[in-house]
Amino acid sequence: MSALPVFVDLAAIAEVLGELGNEVEQLGVSLCCDPAVAVNHMHALQAFDLIAQKQRGLAALLRAECPTTAKAALGLDELKVRLGSLLNPD
Repeated sequence: MSALPVFVDLAAIAEVLGELGNEVEQLGVSLCCDPAVAVNHMHALQAFDLIAQKQRGLAALLRAECPTTAKAALGLDELKVRLGSLLNPD
């Protein structure tokens, strides 16, 4: 895996990820307002929430001064595990 070029604006990427997380969450909330959709598609609606959480977690990592500390603060164990080797290379 190659390093990101120096000109990549991580704050801008984090902002977009955060916005996407909020939009995905709002989409899930809107769909939950329809009882038929909520009853028939609960697992899919929960997936919207998980996607939003992951996006906001990644945004927080990109904004962090200390990615290791930010990773520890993540509420998603799956994301911590997947990013473990990236943030703590051997």
